[in-house]
Amino acid sequence: MAGSPRHLTLTANQVTTVTLNSNYGRIEVLNRDGNFEVFFTTDGTAPGIAANGSHILPAAIGSVEVADETDGNSVVKLISTGAAAVSVRGL
Repeated sequence: MAGSPRHLTLTANQVTTVTLNSNYGRIEVLNRDGNFEVFFTTDGTAPGIAANGSHILPAAIGSVEVADETDGNSVVKLISTGAAAVSVRGL
C-alpha cells in the first residue's frame, strides 16, 4: 500500500488499481499531461472506456474530485486508451 498522493502512467486499455493507505472522504484524480481521457471508479468496480458508472477526466490537463465510495483503504481503479500520466490523492 502506498501513501497519498500517487503518481503513475497508465498502460493503454488496462485497468490500473491504486490503493491508498487510509480511507479518505474524497478522492482527487489529476490528468497531468492531458493527452488522453481517463475513466475511473472509487467503489472497487472496474471502470470502462466511456462506460456508465465510470467517472471521466477529459483529455486536458485538469482534475476532478469525487466521493470515496470504498470501504476500508481507498481504492481507485483507472483506465485510458493511452499512456495517460495521472496523480491520485486522498483528501
